[in-house]
Amino acid sequence: MAKLIVNNKSYIVNAEPDTPLLWVLREELRLTGTKFGCGGGHCGACTVHVNGEAVRSCQLRVDDVYGAFITTIEGLSAGIEHP
Repeated sequence: MAKLIVNNKSYIVNAEPDTPLLWVLREELRLTGTKFGCGGGHCGACTVHVNGEAVRSCQLRVDDVYGAFITTIEGLSAGIEHP
């Protein structure tokens, strides 16, 4: 189990510690804005912010972000429409 803070909401997820954050976001939390591209951290399709820093979620284990503040594309607008 892991505690994640995603888009200012707390979640407890049941995932193996070495599961890539990308798959937890997409499959466990149903936040599908973060995409699978290359799987090697090269293309940037899986980019999220962890504590304000852009990281490739396909290369980051869920255990590495325990208690961190994660922002996905869904959390960027915070209900505000952008032009």
